[in-house]
Amino acid sequence: MAFDPLAPLRAHPGAGAILLDVDGTLAPIAPHPDLSEVPAATRATLERLVARCALVACVSGRAAADAARLVGVEGVVVVGNHGLELVRGGETAWADGVEPWLSAVRRVADELGPLAVEVGGWVEDKGATLTVHVREAPDPDAARALLEERALPVIAAQGLAWRWGRMALEARPPLDVDKGTAVRDLLAGCPAATCSLYAGDDLTDLDALRAVDVGIAVRSDETPPAVLEAAALVVEGPAALADLLAGLAVDSA
Repeated sequence: MAFDPLAPLRAHPGAGAILLDVDGTLAPIAPHPDLSEVPAATRATLERLVARCALVACVSGRAAADAARLVGVEGVVVVGNHGLELVRGGETAWADGVEPWLSAVRRVADELGPLAVEVGGWVEDKGATLTVHVREAPDPDAARALLEERALPVIAAQGLAWRWGRMALEARPPLDVDKGTAVRDLLAGCPAATCSLYAGDDLTDLDALRAVDVGIAVRSDETPPAVLEAAALVVEGPAALADLLAGLAVDSA
C-alpha cells in the first residue's frame, strides 16, 4: 500500500491543524482580487473541518479583514498580510513592530500609484503592506522591468522590504515575519494539534510549507518550481484541493 502522509489527519482529526493559503489555493486565481471567490462547496467543507479539527486557519497575503470576508466561515482563524495581521473572534491585531511602519507603507503606496497606472497595473494598499499588481498590464514582463528600475528605489528609500509575488510586487515592513512564522505561532497556540498541513501555491507560501508536517502545493501554470519541490503532495488546482479537504472532513471507513 502506498504511503499516505495524511493518514494521521484522517485517523485523528481532532488533533489536526489545517492551514491554508486563499488566492490560488481555496479560491481560483481571478484577473482582479475583487473577482476572487471561494466556492460555496469549499466553504461548506471548511465548516465541517472547523467542527472536526483542532485548528483551521487561513494565512493570506490579503489584508486580514478582506481574507476573512472572502473565506466567510465562522471559526476559521485568519492571518493576513503574510503574517503581519491576525483576525480572531472578530478582532484584528497587528503583529509586534508593525505600527511604526504604517505611515511608510502609505507614503510608498501614494508615490507608486502613478507609476503603476503607467505600466498598466494598480496599487493595493493593505495597511501593513502594499502590492503593485501587473496581471492586467498589457505587457507584464515590461511592467516588471520598469518597476524594478523605478519602484524598488522608492521602496528602499522608505526602509521597506520588497519581494515579487505572482504578477505582483509587494512592499512590507522589514520584520522577521512571514507565513512560516505565522503558522508556527498558530501551532504553538494550539497544543491539541499534533499533526498539521499547509496548502499553498506561490513563493510566499514556501516558509509555511516548511513549517508543517505535510506541505501541499496547489499547481497551476504559474506555480513556481520551488513550491512544487517543497511539498509532500501536489494537487492540480483549487478544485483538487477542495476534494482532498472534503475527504478529510468525513469519517474514515
